Amino acid sequence: MSDMASVFSVFAVIPVILGGLFFYAHQRTYGNLDVTTSSVAYNRTRYHDILDWDKYALSIEGEPTQIHSGEFHYWRIPDRDRWRAILKQYRASGFNTIRIYFHWGFHSPDEGVYHFDGNRDVEYLLDLCEELDLFVLAAPGPYICAETQAGGYPAWLIAKRDLNIRHNYIMLWRVYDPEYAAYEVQWLENILPIIARHQITSNTAGKKGCVLGLQLENELFENMKGLLPVGLHDQMRVLMKAARDLGITVPLFTNDGFEEGGWVPRPELDDKKKNFWQKNKFGVDLYGFDKYVIFPPASSPKSWLIDSGASVGDWEEWNPKNLENSMDSLEKTVRGFGGGAKKSPIFIPELQGGWFNHYQLQHTYDQIFNFFGEDYTKLLYETTLAQGSTMASLYIPYGGTNWGSLGDPDVYTSYDYSACIREFGMISSRGRNLRKAMLLARSFDPYFTKTERVTHPNVKSSLSHTINLQRVAVTNDQDVLFTFFRNFDRKKRETFDVTVNTKEGNFTVGCYVPYKTSFVGVGNYTTKNDLHLIMSTIPILTRMIDEQSNDEVWIVETNTVGAMVFEEKEFTMIGNMQDDMIRHDGPSAILSFERTSGWTQIKTATGSLYIIGLAKEEASTLFAEFEEPYWNNGVKKSPALVAWGADTFFYNKKSRQLEIEYRTSNTAARILSFSRLSDPRITSTVGVYDLPFIQTLELPKHAETPSIYLSLDKWEKRITQFDQLPWGPVKSFKENGSVSFDAIDYLYTSGHILYRNSFRTPSSQKPRVILSLNVRHRATVILNGQVIGGHTTYSRQLFNPGAKIGPDPWFLGSRKYDLTPYLSHSKDLLNELVVLVDSFGLSRQAFIMNDVRNPKGITGVSISGLDSSDGKKFKDSWEITGVDVRKLDIPYTSTGFPDESATEGWSPSSDIKEGKQYEVPVPVAQGAQWFRFRFDDQYKKPNQRVPLRLHFDGEWTAMAYLNNVFIARYYGNGDGPQHDFYLPDDLVQPTGNEIKILAYTWKDTYGQVSIEGWPVLADSGNLITSYPQDKKPEEFMVYKDSVNL
Repeated sequence: MSDMASVFSVFAVIPVILGGLFFYAHQRTYGNLDVTTSSVAYNRTRYHDILDWDKYALSIEGEPTQIHSGEFHYWRIPDRDRWRAILKQYRASGFNTIRIYFHWGFHSPDEGVYHFDGNRDVEYLLDLCEELDLFVLAAPGPYICAETQAGGYPAWLIAKRDLNIRHNYIMLWRVYDPEYAAYEVQWLENILPIIARHQITSNTAGKKGCVLGLQLENELFENMKGLLPVGLHDQMRVLMKAARDLGITVPLFTNDGFEEGGWVPRPELDDKKKNFWQKNKFGVDLYGFDKYVIFPPASSPKSWLIDSGASVGDWEEWNPKNLENSMDSLEKTVRGFGGGAKKSPIFIPELQGGWFNHYQLQHTYDQIFNFFGEDYTKLLYETTLAQGSTMASLYIPYGGTNWGSLGDPDVYTSYDYSACIREFGMISSRGRNLRKAMLLARSFDPYFTKTERVTHPNVKSSLSHTINLQRVAVTNDQDVLFTFFRNFDRKKRETFDVTVNTKEGNFTVGCYVPYKTSFVGVGNYTTKNDLHLIMSTIPILTRMIDEQSNDEVWIVETNTVGAMVFEEKEFTMIGNMQDDMIRHDGPSAILSFERTSGWTQIKTATGSLYIIGLAKEEASTLFAEFEEPYWNNGVKKSPALVAWGADTFFYNKKSRQLEIEYRTSNTAARILSFSRLSDPRITSTVGVYDLPFIQTLELPKHAETPSIYLSLDKWEKRITQFDQLPWGPVKSFKENGSVSFDAIDYLYTSGHILYRNSFRTPSSQKPRVILSLNVRHRATVILNGQVIGGHTTYSRQLFNPGAKIGPDPWFLGSRKYDLTPYLSHSKDLLNELVVLVDSFGLSRQAFIMNDVRNPKGITGVSISGLDSSDGKKFKDSWEITGVDVRKLDIPYTSTGFPDESATEGWSPSSDIKEGKQYEVPVPVAQGAQWFRFRFDDQYKKPNQRVPLRLHFDGEWTAMAYLNNVFIARYYGNGDGPQHDFYLPDDLVQPTGNEIKILAYTWKDTYGQVSIEGWPVLADSGNLITSYPQDKKPEEFMVYKDSVNL
């Protein structure tokens, strides 16, 4: 028994030891820097008249304001002139705010060097936001994640191996590094003075700023799952203190990786007396958290561990239960954190707006778009609104392009993100549906801006999972009810009955909500003409009020199932959407419709309510111009005008013009304004919308555009002469003298790294020479000028060789090459070996990972079969070359080939086969070669926009420049799914464009090249790749016009 007692004693000690470790792990993260939450807090006493908040919403110049924000990556848009056009699309889509990640590495090619010119001119960008009446949430990192190389850190910083990048000592364990922190502050010293000039707290008499808040760091969990302490408080303190020292006076925030309660401000604890064991915690002004809910199967957590989801044919549709579990307790959870999280708006700095795609998959963003469906973003957004959020920023309405080598190993050239605005510039049906949610919320301001959840809703559905919840407006003149309909019926039924309980009794009406869609039903609302709406089960998209006449207009997306229920009142009704479809049920008048387009007027003694019905296709084009009081001398216009019937509308406040883009399928633009428009082309509307305040612009008819294939002329080529490149020996960067093959040490972090060695053919009669090669990521082996093969080491799974994220076992993944058939038998028997390694980029140090220095380039190499003296010489004779990104203006713009800018050695290429697709011979015997050709764009005209794509086919590798901008990385062997590369509109000129291509192959082939238009599905924007010859799809293009208002 005594023996057993000693065993029990050991087991009794274990919990004590584990508890002690748990306590230490948390205590060590609290830090020691003398910076408190209060010392860097927003000065609400000084600035509350400009910007303040309560638990419902921000208050800007005293006006409670909803923040409908979208992420914007200027650095993913190489043609700066297009920034304006895209931001106009944001405004036209309903957004009033953008969040901007400012990319440290994009601005800093070398230590101490910072560029803010050209398409890095962020002063211009912030000026542009102020011109377009867009608020800004500024996020200068220093860490930004964003699927970009090194998470936005500059390569020169990563190369300083004595630094703990992001304070990461090892995975899961951070140790505060003051030297690294000093470099972070250096970046802030360069970027924050620019941002500070644009704060709304820095307004001058002649200029109003746009920046509402400053985010520092990104998804830095304080604790994961409430248990694992991973965020250092000093890490956050030093950034927030630097921001205040550098003139930032707006509120500070960060974004918790998900709702974990990290960095919640509790300033009341700063002065609380603490015992020996207690340390100050640190929090920031506004608590924010990110929300990503549904993942495509190829990106799901399951795929991080096992190879799954690669085949679209095996994908199952996403499960509504996952969204319910993730979203429907959000408000309760966040308020439960207490402190500032209980007293500030529910704020989501990143709300999922799509998803990205990976290397070595065969599906594109089009399949990801189909997986989510066109209603997903609206559904998620309305689910977020149902949780009381009035501050949400969609990641990302327009993804853009990972031009050059901007992307990290998670993503290839396109960053389309299956987003609301597709990469080539078309607002997709997902964006058009999302706009409906924002128009409703903004037009029912102030009621929608401050709401509480209704504990006992007055509505009940005949089907489960079709009503999410109900909210009621507070602190306003009306207790408007908002019922969040969301159809997750497990049997996928689309129609159901809704019973409404009132003091006067109950009534039942129908409701139509397709599966996996949603809308917000309005109720308990009194119109300007004193009609009281009890409940609408027909979606109201937006409302417009004429203050002078007491008339009110609702734009609705009509269906024949739902209804609008009003309190009985004396009124007259006329219109063309119903044939006396009023049903009286006790004290209620129930209005339903027989047609989906038209109008109904309900007139009372004090004015009229006009209900304008739009069919689904018309509703998808609906635009409403809102003007926040801040930008409009304190006057709110919500909305100032409404229009539909064209692809895109934008109100230019300076010129007082309504800018219109339309497709050939659009025939007339309808403009709803209580003022008569001055443009002489405007006519009164006839037909279904024949109301005096609806005016029409007949859109010009255009002939259908034939399939777009541009002529590619003046083909030339040159061969890379490897012996003429600037080779140097591999070097040692370590005290132990071992040499490094790692691209990071040489700052060869954009594109390729090239290695060279030589050896003599063995003297044996039957030599057999085997090269063992391990690389990250993509090797091409060239012996004596001929490509003998290649391989790729890349994985979507954690802990696997070439892991795109997380630990990479760099010593695994070797491939053997039999060099014997290619050995030299010339007189000197000398063989020259060149290894090209194409890196997919530096990993991004996400979450708890410590992967930014995962090796790139050759990670292991050996050779067997040489004579003994040659074998030792081979080991010690490696040379390396590439492009040092510190010498580039923008450090992501190189293929890594030192001869990429060569002007000599070009000769006409006469072996190109012409056709719709040009065929380019790419033999292994040529090693690596360059092609170039010219083209004119006859579609480049001021009154139209016709986006183009560079299309590649065939089993070859191609890196392409458009007018000296690196815009495409094509892998025809299947390493990348992308064949169609968007040519950024404002990089393309009407004449004299040049495409230059680096080309090589692992086997003899012909590469196909063409420049084409975008024949896409009219709603999703998905590319149509096959179709019958007699049914040519319409090319996407828009014509431009404007109307004087």
